[in-house]
Amino acid sequence: MKKLVLVVLAGLLIMPLAAGCSCKTKQTGGGGTVYDAEKAAFVGDHVYFDFDRYNIRPDGAAVIQGKAAFMSAYPTVRSEIQGHCDERGTEVYNMALGDRRARATYNYITSLGIDGSRLSCVSYGKERPLDPGHNESAWARNRRAQFVITAE
Repeated sequence: MKKLVLVVLAGLLIMPLAAGCSCKTKQTGGGGTVYDAEKAAFVGDHVYFDFDRYNIRPDGAAVIQGKAAFMSAYPTVRSEIQGHCDERGTEVYNMALGDRRARATYNYITSLGIDGSRLSCVSYGKERPLDPGHNESAWARNRRAQFVITAE
């Protein structure tokens, strides 16, 4: 009888392990690493601009400072800074404005000590909107500089 009780108890202890433990690990959600989480924030946080402007706003400065910290922590990372606009304006005008936004972002991050050779700039004008809407909320989301990692 004692053996049967021990076998049942052992089975009860082992079954949760066999079914998959819900224990937490030091990794971030979904099994990713801290680098994965920081990388997601690096590419997911954008620098936003006011209508017809390319100056860095205080909220954008904070985003760029976070990107500079990431690039300082991971010195092999290279990035492309993409300048974007909303749908208003001509293609030519928006390509030039997107370029000025990317370059303003580049100038700010290099002023924080990031080597410019690790960065490149490109303008997509109004060709790659984040939000397909046709209202102020959508336009505000589309006026941005976006970082894309090109090398790790």
